[in-house]
Amino acid sequence: MKEQIIHLEPHDDIVSVRDKLGWIRAPRVLLVFPEDKSHKILQDRLDLVLLQREVIRRKSQLALITRDPIVIDHARDLGIPTFRTVDASQNKYWRTISEKQPIVREAQPVSLDQELAEAGSRLTKQNRERLAKVQRILGIILLTILLVTLLTSAYIVIPRATIYLDPAGNQVTVTTTITANPSAADSNIEHAQIGARFVGVEVASSASVETTGTAALPTESSRGIVVFTNLIPEQVTIPKGTIVRTSAAQPVRFETLVDATLPGRVGGNVEVPIIAVEPGFTGNVPSERINEVEGSLAGRVGVINTEPTRGGNVTDIQAVSEADISRVRGILLQQLHQRALAEMQSDLLFEQEFVPVETLIVAIIHSEIYSSNVGQAADELRLTMRVTIQGTAIDERLAREVVYDELAGKMGMGYVITSDTLIFRRGDVLGVDDERRVTFIMQGSGEVVTAIDPSSVQELVRGVSLREASLRLDRELALDTPPEIDIRPSFWPTLPYLSKRIVIRIAGQL
Repeated sequence: MKEQIIHLEPHDDIVSVRDKLGWIRAPRVLLVFPEDKSHKILQDRLDLVLLQREVIRRKSQLALITRDPIVIDHARDLGIPTFRTVDASQNKYWRTISEKQPIVREAQPVSLDQELAEAGSRLTKQNRERLAKVQRILGIILLTILLVTLLTSAYIVIPRATIYLDPAGNQVTVTTTITANPSAADSNIEHAQIGARFVGVEVASSASVETTGTAALPTESSRGIVVFTNLIPEQVTIPKGTIVRTSAAQPVRFETLVDATLPGRVGGNVEVPIIAVEPGFTGNVPSERINEVEGSLAGRVGVINTEPTRGGNVTDIQAVSEADISRVRGILLQQLHQRALAEMQSDLLFEQEFVPVETLIVAIIHSEIYSSNVGQAADELRLTMRVTIQGTAIDERLAREVVYDELAGKMGMGYVITSDTLIFRRGDVLGVDDERRVTFIMQGSGEVVTAIDPSSVQELVRGVSLREASLRLDRELALDTPPEIDIRPSFWPTLPYLSKRIVIRIAGQL
């Protein structure tokens, strides 16, 4: 069967316990008394009788979990089950026995005494009138007492008052240097050291810049004349496109521009125009450097340039420089940091956490691709990166605790900080060390006012006139502005006698 367990507090009485029973929804109720034996509650037998009646009225069963012998004895007399623990109550069937009411039997009718009957008949009209007069007087007295009681109760209960107080105060400001340590297990508010944690996110993006470097682009090929010499006694045909070259370690190659024929004798020669195979300055060679023939003619003819070759040239064009590499990387990393910070703030941070930009680092580079290398001709350099960026998340609430602790240290006894004047502001990050500890500035300010005890104010002004209450408040309290007192009903001459009917509102305090 479903049970509802209600734990009683040391300050509970029969009224508060009956209020708690008003919320029961289960057919069986366990009232668990406090473990502390110094708090003795509901020891009066009448208290248990009232509880039993309330539970029976709600058609429920009641059991008590207590070790108080007095309560146990009263409960046994009333038929209320008691147990030492909740587990013990669940191992045994129990039910509440209805309250035992003594039944008073009607006395048997007896015959009326004859003398008494005769004495009653001798009542005269005068006696009856005297009795009626006494009854009227008693009625008037009772009515007067009732009216006085009602008026007195109304005088005590009906009026209510609200007092608005604005304590005098002054502004206090502190600036604190705080260290957030991701490796710290706990915070040390007194020493301005708080915990932090690492957060990371993977992001990818691209960036491009216009190139600022230059490169030499070969545009014109060198030209010249070579002399072929016949090495055999036969006529030799030299076809167009025959390759000749220098004999250097990295030879410069040329090709003939026309067909030519050597006379059929040893030593016969002919001049043939040539052009460098590769454009640029490398084709400009001095005289007598072109001295080799490629292909099948190599052993049959000789070759020499009697004049330098000329005309090889280059043109400067845009190309990628080292500065371009550094610049595009810096721009892209800045974009990646901003994107990572935005994703951390939206997806990874708890309420009131923040990540200083200075703590962001590239933890892992997954890819880094450039569209061109240094020295390559390009009008634009593009970089695409995918990285994991890590930062340090700091709980601003802990930082505010540090600042508030320092503010509180500047207050004397009997002063408080008004909550609605508290302002906190994060300052600059002073540094991030090798262990990723973050040192930053935090500022706080608030108005410090005299502490006012509402119960003391209630006791000071209860039952006095509006003027007297204002005088007492001005005399006893340090206020910025005169107190405001609102009495309801407005025509009532004094403040309530009951302290609970006087509400104290203090500016800046909840």
